[in-house]
Amino acid sequence: MGKWLQLFGNKKVIAAIFVVIVTILGIIFIRLEKEVTSQTLQRLSDQLSLALNSQLDKERSTALRYALILSQNGALSDALEQEDEDEGFEILSEVMDSIKMYTNTLIRSQIITADYFIFARSWDNSYAGMPLDFHRPDLLYFQNHKKPRAAIEVGRKLGIKATVPVYHQANMIGFVEVVSFFESTQEYFDRLGIDLYILMDERFYETAVFMQDNPPIGKEYILANPKYTQSDLQLLGGIDFNLFKQSRVVYRQGKYLFYEPMKNGEGETIGAFVFSLSAKQVSTYAHSDKEDISFLIHLSRDELYDVMMKKSLNNALFHSAYDKELLYLKDVVAPEDRELYLEEARERLNEYSKEELIGILLDYKVSREVKGEIK
Repeated sequence: MGKWLQLFGNKKVIAAIFVVIVTILGIIFIRLEKEVTSQTLQRLSDQLSLALNSQLDKERSTALRYALILSQNGALSDALEQEDEDEGFEILSEVMDSIKMYTNTLIRSQIITADYFIFARSWDNSYAGMPLDFHRPDLLYFQNHKKPRAAIEVGRKLGIKATVPVYHQANMIGFVEVVSFFESTQEYFDRLGIDLYILMDERFYETAVFMQDNPPIGKEYILANPKYTQSDLQLLGGIDFNLFKQSRVVYRQGKYLFYEPMKNGEGETIGAFVFSLSAKQVSTYAHSDKEDISFLIHLSRDELYDVMMKKSLNNALFHSAYDKELLYLKDVVAPEDRELYLEEARERLNEYSKEELIGILLDYKVSREVKGEIK
């Protein structure tokens, strides 16, 4: 009888030890799972940010390219100088129709006078003669700068605006501008099965008159997406954006949401981009090769390097936004303008101290190191 009790007692001890071991392993597994999930979400957030910046750079570059081409149209410049709105609209429409016919690309362009009135607009000329000064404070940039720029700006509507000043005998007579509304960027993420929401800061409600009927998202934002569902509004409307901005990732209604700030040409935060991925997408991504950056976000090495370089430039010690834009434009300067561009760059860089130039060069060095680590 004693032997049976002893054996039974040993089994109870063994069972207790087994339960303790299983419990410890379970706790360790849960902690590791949480750590992996956190790391996965951070890695995914970084890649979404890189992909977004890459697509926005492409959209800005395309808009700027067309704006530069339009600014070289002599007939269009003559019409602007002679204040012939009808002639300007006709010329602008013909150029836009040709672009659409031969490239199947819809380009929205407008001509603005030097005193900030709409001169001609390719997609709707009924606004010719309307003042823009209240709606376009970003145009004040050209009071002190001659170089073109492309950036996300708030006007009557939020969008990417590539603006090129036009001169006649050394006098600025107006601006050529190409506008886009994130269509190509949204199409890119749509193809990946990722929802992208574009949110404008609510404080621009009075300025963005063409967005005043857009749905509000909480008290902070206005939705800029032209297409949305009631489910989208419910998903976004329940977010605590104060926490979201800090965590950059939240989980709601079976979806992971990722936050990315939206900045204008002056580096001011004017809104946000929010990505939405299903739990299944994130789970699939979590079990992929951690070194495979192209699994979800299809960036080439050159594109990734370019994005990282430009992000590092944002943190460099620039005296002004103009100096930063000057370096951004280095890859789109026409060969015939190269000498003039280099002269301007030398003049600007001569104003920097040795320490500031080293700071900028170190940012370039970091970018080059990033490129070397990608396999």
